Amino acid sequence: MTGRLGAAVLLLFCAILGPGHADGKPEDEEVLEAPRVGIPLVRNDELHEDNADPWYTESYQSYIQALAYPARLVVRPDASTVADESRVSFFCRADGNPLPNVVWRVNGKPITDQRFTIKSLPTGLSTLRVDPVRRDDNGTVVSCSADNGVANPVVTEAMLTVIPRDKLPSGFPQIDLHPTLKSVEQGKTAYVSCRVRGEPRAKVLWLRDLIPLDIRAEGRYSVSTIGNPGALMIQHAREEDQGKYECVARNDHGVVHSKAAHLYVKGFLEETSLKF
Repeated sequence: MTGRLGAAVLLLFCAILGPGHADGKPEDEEVLEAPRVGIPLVRNDELHEDNADPWYTESYQSYIQALAYPARLVVRPDASTVADESRVSFFCRADGNPLPNVVWRVNGKPITDQRFTIKSLPTGLSTLRVDPVRRDDNGTVVSCSADNGVANPVVTEAMLTVIPRDKLPSGFPQIDLHPTLKSVEQGKTAYVSCRVRGEPRAKVLWLRDLIPLDIRAEGRYSVSTIGNPGALMIQHAREEDQGKYECVARNDHGVVHSKAAHLYVKGFLEETSLKF
């Protein structure tokens, strides 16, 4: 085991040091990029006292520490203006090694109001939902912070502005067609309706189970920009596409959420029912 572990550590050091020296880049820059290229690591559970040489163990732990980098926020919540008695979502994503936790606060305090819902993914992406929004929420400051113990925590803030419905400015985004309940067979194409308008033209974001869809990263997804602006098309539907969908329209005046509707993937439902 000691020989295998020693070889693994040696390969890991070569993988980190080799490219940096060849390119003439600073050594620390190459170390920071190491987690992104998927270099395999020896698991901690392989480093037992009875089968690991102390020198290799210490070297491995030093290597792990060298890979650590401070928390940073790669997605920050946007200041949002909404109508009263509507809903609003704030998004935050943290990166770092180790991966930091995202912590939400409202006006600098921990969240206790049941109108505020938090949903987070293991990837570091987190959503804060306020539903319903009330007039006395006007001026509320939400903050997103991330800390992984490597350096000081990072924090960002966004303000919530609430406008009475009868005082919404001209051009405020509106949803003319909301998503409706849909079902689709696995492998087929699903269409989730949404039609928005606003001046200036509203941008559309889609949520599934409160989490924003990354349209650019998922080639099977596309959002219509003409004819029915805002509609979502999902090609080759899969099990993971099932969920509750809603569209969000945003422009310079504010943001509005559609009603939410479920998309069911029929093949997934049939396979699930057979298990009971």
